[in-house]
Amino acid sequence: MYIKYAYWITGKRFNKIKTKLEEKNISLIGAKKTVCLPLSSRIDYGVVHPEAWSKFEPCRRQLSWYARSKFVGQYLLISSKPLSKSGIELIPETIIEKVKFKPKHLPGKDSVKIKALYENKLFLKQCPSEFLDISTMDNDMQERWLKVMGIRGIGYDELFKEQCANHANFIDPEYYLREGNKIVPYSIGKTNKICSACLQFFNIIGSDFTTKYVVPCPGAALFAGLSVNKYYQVQSGVTHYLET
Repeated sequence: MYIKYAYWITGKRFNKIKTKLEEKNISLIGAKKTVCLPLSSRIDYGVVHPEAWSKFEPCRRQLSWYARSKFVGQYLLISSKPLSKSGIELIPETIIEKVKFKPKHLPGKDSVKIKALYENKLFLKQCPSEFLDISTMDNDMQERWLKVMGIRGIGYDELFKEQCANHANFIDPEYYLREGNKIVPYSIGKTNKICSACLQFFNIIGSDFTTKYVVPCPGAALFAGLSVNKYYQVQSGVTHYLET
């Protein structure tokens, strides 16, 4: 069963935790390229340093959300087991599990519904200007990206609108489930049309919702081995942690 625990911690606390883990012969693998690398099932304990969010050129624009988030300057520790099992009492920001889920309602190719999402006022208010500036990718790079993703019939600007709409659905949801009195938003596209799913996995986008269903982006599938077009449940809060 796939499961990951993600913790945001300050540099001072990170150093103490790192020392405690080393005393138990547990090494942390750093994310030298993509920040999603520690989500790999092959990595039991990983860490994303603050500078990693702007290091990897293909993801730099997309990850500009980190610099605008409440987590800026913090370290992200990701483990396959709760840190409490290593004697470290720390509540995870999110718990990520692969689940069987298939949404009943999606916007599909409906451009009106997609437009309503990416023009959402809350999304535009929170969205970094760097993220919206796709001119930083030259036309050749945009065409190569579309070809690699197997996307035909639309330009990169249209793909980007769908990527924005997906992020917007985790800020002010139009597509969601109701679980009791909770709203549970979910990804509205397949992997090849999803951008920077790590923002949902790590609560940079969507922290207002204690449960989300997230489809991995191409990077998470390529670098972390997450399943293409499959949903992962992302939960926040103490209750699930105590039950685990």
